Amino acid sequence: MGLVSPISPASEAARLRLDASLWRAYDCGMNAPSYRVKLAASPTGTDGEGSVVVRDPDNAVLVALAEAITQADNERFSASVAHLIEVATGYESAVFAGYFESGGAVPIYSNLSQDDERRTLDPYFDGAYLLDPWYNMIRDGVPDGVYRLSECAPDDFTRTDYYREYYANVGLEDEFALFVTLNDAATLVLSIGTRQGRQPLHGGFSVLSAVLPCIRALCIRRWGGLSRNSKAPPHSLEELCVQIGLSEREIEVTTLLLRGYSNKVIARNLDISPETVKVYRKRINKKLGTSSTREVFARFFPASRFEPAPSEP
Repeated sequence: MGLVSPISPASEAARLRLDASLWRAYDCGMNAPSYRVKLAASPTGTDGEGSVVVRDPDNAVLVALAEAITQADNERFSASVAHLIEVATGYESAVFAGYFESGGAVPIYSNLSQDDERRTLDPYFDGAYLLDPWYNMIRDGVPDGVYRLSECAPDDFTRTDYYREYYANVGLEDEFALFVTLNDAATLVLSIGTRQGRQPLHGGFSVLSAVLPCIRALCIRRWGGLSRNSKAPPHSLEELCVQIGLSEREIEVTTLLLRGYSNKVIARNLDISPETVKVYRKRINKKLGTSSTREVFARFFPASRFEPAPSEP
């Protein structure tokens, strides 16, 4: 993400300025920084003049970007953005979701099959998202950008029951996401993954970072008014803990534990000792009638919600 830096403010509109020989300019009508990007046959890098040079020998990224712009106001827009990201990175599995400041998440788009949506997205939006690193990064206030899950997930993420019972069955070998703040109450996450046997393109992250300002402006134009149904009550793991009767500190320990943080990291985050974390975990188990983290997870997320991945033929 460090390759792309704003070079001047744009007070009236967001302009993504590409090399004039390839793309003149596009005014998205949004307030955002102005970026200068050159897409060329040369290797990805910088040209020494403040521009990002992104490898695009066949203009494939520009063609896909132009298609996304063309489709900005119709129902094919989501698919065209997913295609743009696939062209840029080689990652083929796409799920777009909206997350709300008051809690809750809604599906916006996916290119999954109906069976995969039922098996993976239904339990996700039914509550599993509460332990998703993307959702919790939003709650922690991360800025808009491109993030890779393997670089952002908690230290014990792959040992969590969320990972074992749910994420491992999703079938992704690698996943990254684009974060776009739509308004004061909603954030859009464009989650892109690759499955077994599919190789991502070299330099794809740099390409995606280069065109992110335009993707962001287009998404704000399309979904900037996204809002939560006011009749739907806020939904959070903390609220579920309150209903069970956990104290404020016990809630903090429980949520960090289920998200995949080790005792050591929990202690550091809460400014307490690892031994004190163990004491809180014992109290939590006593209140919940559980004896392990797995049982705590099952208390909030019954195993019946999750379906294993289909076996290979």
